[in-house]
Amino acid sequence: MSRKLAFFYDVSLEFSQPVREHDFILRCVPPSTAGQRILDFSLELTPNVTVSHQRDWLGNRIQAGCIAEEHGHFRYVIRGTAERDRTARQACAASPVFRFPTPTTAPSAEMEAFLASLTLPAGDAERAWALSRAVGDYMQYQSGSTGVGTTAAEAFAAGRGVCQDFAHVFLALARRAGLAARYANGLSLGEGSSHAWCEVWLDGVWTGIDPTRGVWADDSYIRFSVGRDFADCPFERGVFRGSAQQRQSVYMKVSEIG
Repeated sequence: MSRKLAFFYDVSLEFSQPVREHDFILRCVPPSTAGQRILDFSLELTPNVTVSHQRDWLGNRIQAGCIAEEHGHFRYVIRGTAERDRTARQACAASPVFRFPTPTTAPSAEMEAFLASLTLPAGDAERAWALSRAVGDYMQYQSGSTGVGTTAAEAFAAGRGVCQDFAHVFLALARRAGLAARYANGLSLGEGSSHAWCEVWLDGVWTGIDPTRGVWADDSYIRFSVGRDFADCPFERGVFRGSAQQRQSVYMKVSEIG
């Protein structure tokens, strides 16, 4: 049975002093795919600037633009309606890139030993679930303990992190255990901030699994982008001229309709 979700995502960047020639790429518009239909959306940017809508090499929707004049803040707000129905997913091939480690998800010797200590089931779905539970039991969620550049090995060594780190650790172990797995960025039912989880290729279908929360990702999740790891699919990335520091604030809300 499908679920209809209203989503709202508001991100503001405040600069300590004006910047200029600000080139940016956003991945803040979720795509319509098998199992996820975007019924409507609106995107607002401040300062008001025209963006080009494109696709990256992974099929994610991207919005690229440039703010040439000086500005002290940058804000983007996306709102819309999505219909989610996992039963509408379709079988597809999994690119080989999702079976191999990246610099961010390369397992350390400590992680290899951890994986070897686990008794994993033979079935792919059962193995993915066991690994997700193992990561959830081992890692402690601690906001602010890591950064966007923290690797899976670093987070594992510390034994703590945020959803991005749980996803990276799971990806490192899952790929080493013979599974095709990818990183997913998006929103889920509730309010607060964006979320990261993983998708595993099971019986020819990409299936969401959330090692942070210890659940399979159901129809309350709205996927915005996917990648080999976080570096492939951040919500935003940019460069500008100026020596300013920046402070980010984020708010999201997803609610069920009907």
